[in-house]
Amino acid sequence: MAAWRLSPEPLCSAAVPPVRSEQIEVHLFRRRPRRVEFLALRRSALHTLPHVWQPVTGKLRRGEGALEGARREVFEETGLEPRRWWALETVTIYFDPGSGVVRVLPLFAAEIGAADHPRLSAEHDDHRFLSAREAARRYLWRSQVTALEAVRREVLGGGRRARALEVTERMERDGARRRPKRTA
Repeated sequence: MAAWRLSPEPLCSAAVPPVRSEQIEVHLFRRRPRRVEFLALRRSALHTLPHVWQPVTGKLRRGEGALEGARREVFEETGLEPRRWWALETVTIYFDPGSGVVRVLPLFAAEIGAADHPRLSAEHDDHRFLSAREAARRYLWRSQVTALEAVRREVLGGGRRARALEVTERMERDGARRRPKRTA
């Protein structure tokens, strides 16, 4: 009887690219009489994707959780501290050809006050409060349009799902220890 030998041929297809979750996306909105407005930010000319409109996006720092990173990025990019937060059940997944990595972004929705105004970081040079339809027309990426639809369906529709997805208490509990640092 012949001994079993490891075949030089692979037993399966090519390796699956690594999957990483190192970025977040936050859709800020405010409620106005008879309408909801989303905050759209325009990237400045000095950054990648100049003049592209987008929600708040950012990279997580080493050891930072998605909720903590979302809070920090919102504050850094807009100076705002939302009153309510939701972790959407929808996520964004895309392939990054530069690194050969599949990226998974947790998506968040956050409600700000009706009279709140952002203080933009150098990363952005303009902002607009827009209806979901108007924001969708400005966004470059289809995934961000899909995320707007998810906010409308999962959060603004209210009900049990919106209550289940709300993470405001967790943000407040964890935020007491880790408030974003104010910069001049």
